[in-house]
Amino acid sequence: MKGSVPLLRVEGLSKSFGAIRAVHGVSFELERGKILGLVGDNGAGKSTLLSMLFGRLQPTSGKMFFEGEEVRFRDPSDAMKRGVAIAYQFLDLVEIAPLWANFFMGRELTRRVGPFGFLDKKKMQSLTEEKLAHCGYKADVNLEVRELSGGERQILAVSKAMETNPKLLLLDEPFTLLSIEDTDRFVCLVKEINKKTSASIIVVSHTLSLVKEVSHYIMLLKAGEKAFFEPAASVSIDRIIEVMLH
Repeated sequence: MKGSVPLLRVEGLSKSFGAIRAVHGVSFELERGKILGLVGDNGAGKSTLLSMLFGRLQPTSGKMFFEGEEVRFRDPSDAMKRGVAIAYQFLDLVEIAPLWANFFMGRELTRRVGPFGFLDKKKMQSLTEEKLAHCGYKADVNLEVRELSGGERQILAVSKAMETNPKLLLLDEPFTLLSIEDTDRFVCLVKEINKKTSASIIVVSHTLSLVKEVSHYIMLLKAGEKAFFEPAASVSIDRIIEVMLH
């Protein structure tokens, strides 16, 4: 049965760039509705692994299974069709465009008037307002992105990713450069998504206390290899740091 297999299973995944082994022999499983915190020092292979899961990079070797079926995402659009979404910090937002335009960028809604098609600005504004409200954020959707705080930008990016109803949501360094207030708000958002949807989430972050707070599991990468994969409740921050440093 579909529900009896993990959403994501990775077997011996590796990625090399010439003689450099960025990721080597990584294997793990992630159940539906669970959050995995992916941690490690700079250069540990976290971003490379995330890029393979989203189809931005092709593995050198190894296998990926999604909902029990072996997959090899050709590109990000292929991964998105299967139900994978990603929210990069700020990178996919246009600073001088309003919130609603960012939310629907690349998938604009139109309406027909006779033989002509026009952007349905009012509908996009209304839907953006509605989706942001679902994530606990009430905003003037005509504001430009440059007017938002770091946390508000992150909420916009995640709301945009969640609009596709993903089965797997990838969050790349979501806590960086956030104020204390914005961090608290974003932590609540991640927990709310986990409570209200069946999406699995992988959070890549250097902020160990926050990763531990929101995650069900912690996986530590070291020099491109899996050092451990354990329940978050049983892993202390001191142990994560100790393994990273030795």
